[in-house]
Amino acid sequence: MKKDTPNRPSIIFPPPLIFFALLGIGFLLDYLFPLKLYSGPWLPRIIGGGILFLISGLFALTAFWVLLKNKTPFDPSKPAIVIVQDGPFRISRNPMYLSLLILLLGIAVLTGSLWMFLAVPLLFFILDIGAVKPEEEYLEQKFGEEYHAYRSAVRRWL
Repeated sequence: MKKDTPNRPSIIFPPPLIFFALLGIGFLLDYLFPLKLYSGPWLPRIIGGGILFLISGLFALTAFWVLLKNKTPFDPSKPAIVIVQDGPFRISRNPMYLSLLILLLGIAVLTGSLWMFLAVPLLFFILDIGAVKPEEEYLEQKFGEEYHAYRSAVRRWL
């Protein structure tokens, strides 16, 4: 890593803050201008949203556990210690961000809100540009060939 390069990714906003901001905006727009994509029976929405909540929680909890086990921080504003390649990091290079996307999709399914469904691709775009790409640049500079090999073996999202 170059001496003038900070030992952390150049992420401007913490990804959970972006998630909660879009969630709040989605609920506000749904309250002010209710646009339902569907408003059928609650049971299918609860089941569909619940399954997505479980998947999201599984990704997030196992990612936290694996990061703790490898003694590397889960806060992207702190320096990475190692390239974590086990657990959900074998499936996705960004399982924690993926869990946020799945959680927001679960909320969209549960509420049936068009605003929430529109928030999902917006969150994806913001995370991809504002968090994932700066992290990838940082990890490439810090770990070089080790990260390049990992990046070649595991997809960014799924």
